[in-house]
Amino acid sequence: MIARRCKLGRARGAMLALCTLLAALAASAQAFAADPAQCDEACLKTVMDGYLQALQAHDPSRLKVAPRVRFTENGVAIALGEALWVTFSDLGPYRHDFFDPANGGVASYVTMRENGTPGYLMVRLKVIAGQLSEIETVVVRDAPASLTQPAFEPVWDQVEPVAKRLTREQLIAGAIGYMRAVALEKGELAPFGESCVRLENGMVMALGPHDKPPVPLQPLARDDDWAAAVRASLGMGCAQQLNTGVYAFITAYDNARFPIIDVERQIIFAVFDFRRRGTVKTVTMPNGRTYPMMPSTQWPNEVLNTEAWKFRDGKITRVEAVFLGNRPYKQGTGWPGGRKGEKRPM
Repeated sequence: MIARRCKLGRARGAMLALCTLLAALAASAQAFAADPAQCDEACLKTVMDGYLQALQAHDPSRLKVAPRVRFTENGVAIALGEALWVTFSDLGPYRHDFFDPANGGVASYVTMRENGTPGYLMVRLKVIAGQLSEIETVVVRDAPASLTQPAFEPVWDQVEPVAKRLTREQLIAGAIGYMRAVALEKGELAPFGESCVRLENGMVMALGPHDKPPVPLQPLARDDDWAAAVRASLGMGCAQQLNTGVYAFITAYDNARFPIIDVERQIIFAVFDFRRRGTVKTVTMPNGRTYPMMPSTQWPNEVLNTEAWKFRDGKITRVEAVFLGNRPYKQGTGWPGGRKGEKRPM
């Protein structure tokens, strides 16, 4: 409409100037409407609240979605309202949110029940102009560890001093360093801090030498399996633990995306794949004992991994992951745009 009026008024200088101004204002308004940053952290939390409430009500019509919204569950694009939307029972007590207002991004880890069975859910949302344009979910089903999930640790919410903050690009580099450290079996590739606590699907999987477990460690069913090898590595620190080879069954990473970056809190959230070639059978730990790797690592498969890292003084001090294992080899995350990864020579 504005362009048409401008065409008709070209013979008149005043009209042309007015049309130019109107066109500029219209373009500015359009850019404002599409700017993800217009939804601040409080807004993003409200959007996530609404999503989880709609899920509990089994009613996706409550959501404001873009005409071409994309929804995935466990890396597969499906119609919004199917799968967990049908079988979801209720939320558990645990929730951990991650925010990136500059990109219109919010993600959450929550405990939940599905048809009464405990599990984990990761939800990632992208908000543009007040509408959901991306909905990515990872559902970890039949996960009893969610019933003993450690409480949310306040260190994640602490804002880090400006002078000690890494940039967005540096946080990405640190996260990639972590992936490389795991896949290449070289702990020194990641900027780990002395204090380093890692949770994987609610289980305590790494501790620094002076860290205390966030929950009491449960007695092991046996002392000669991979879980016992991990238990023997607790307290070594994250870098030294990787150097033992206890995670050597992970032989590659790929398809890394970084949709949530919180520079103030020094948190980065990623979705990527960890691959298992199926060729690493045992690990010999510093205690001199040799342990078998998990049976699920003994054929080619991959892990759809979602992971968050908290940096302090430029070092990784906390790690939390919700992931789905034993997927088809090289299946991918189900989303485009991931970075090409790296594999360990075998």
